[in-house]
Amino acid sequence: MQYKELANTGLRVSKIAVGTWQFGHARFWGKLSKIEEYQRIVDEAIAAGVNLFDTAKAYGTSEEVLGDILKEKRDKVILASKLSARKFDYDTARAELEGSLKRLQTDYIDLYQIHWPKIRHIFGSDMEKKDYENIFNSLSKLRQEGLIRFAGVSNFRLHNLKEFSNETLDFLVTNQVPYSLLWRFYDVEGVSEFCKQKTIGLLAYSPLAQGLLSGRFGKDGERVTEKTRQTNLLFNEPVYSRALQVVEVVKDVAREIGTTPSQVALKWAMEKDVMASVLCGVRKLNHLKDNIEAVDISLTEEQQQRLNKTSLDFQNTMPPGLELWIGDNKKEDLEKLGI
Repeated sequence: MQYKELANTGLRVSKIAVGTWQFGHARFWGKLSKIEEYQRIVDEAIAAGVNLFDTAKAYGTSEEVLGDILKEKRDKVILASKLSARKFDYDTARAELEGSLKRLQTDYIDLYQIHWPKIRHIFGSDMEKKDYENIFNSLSKLRQEGLIRFAGVSNFRLHNLKEFSNETLDFLVTNQVPYSLLWRFYDVEGVSEFCKQKTIGLLAYSPLAQGLLSGRFGKDGERVTEKTRQTNLLFNEPVYSRALQVVEVVKDVAREIGTTPSQVALKWAMEKDVMASVLCGVRKLNHLKDNIEAVDISLTEEQQQRLNKTSLDFQNTMPPGLELWIGDNKKEDLEKLGI
């Protein structure tokens, strides 16, 4: 396994991490596996050197499942969770954190993140100046109390980050965002460069675009059944056909180096300077092994440039300002965006 320092914290995280939304949310991912299956995934991940595990209150029973699995292994992992409330005052943050600590069966969380900024809908934000102040005040107090070690945000766009004080930006160590060859919005908007300048590491979630970059889906591929994919913009026309053109380039590169499309897509993401770790949701042990092996493959400069170009060409077909890439997007909203 390869590791990277998280901002300037001295904390080294594995370049591949395990995201656990799929451990606990049947409404989005269908029937859940038995806890023994998730136990094997976590054990194999730790044995391979993976040390970062990410969860959230909003992930159904994920925290409870992860808490049961890690109660005898807490010292072997870096545990990340999130404040899912859209209120950021200390009392709200403290109460929600206490619930997460109980479910995770631990007395501290290594990385506690604000799950979402306040978003009115896909065209606007409800964040006020007091919200930004509350985020810093609440998280810094929780850290002083020893309940969290470090703090971050998630899904925060450039205009959100620029509203934080310099003191807050120095305090935050991560911004967790959807990032993959099929979602470069945070590059195009300038979030990646801003975070790099401020020494805030990106944590990429859905680096395989919910499996689309694995090459499993296509005209003759696997059928989309999970709700979270059915409502994902990338899995719906006319975007889907354009996305498959990117997938074909990924497949070409995979054939050239004798590896899998998933490994190519993951390696491309983890090699970004600003990237701290890529979070892979896993439900099957063989998928975990495939993901972990991505750390050891190499991409030539020409291959990286080819992947970069096709992904940016795809991103440029998407309208600016579209940050909510999953969920039940209303048809009329998408039409306004020109999709």
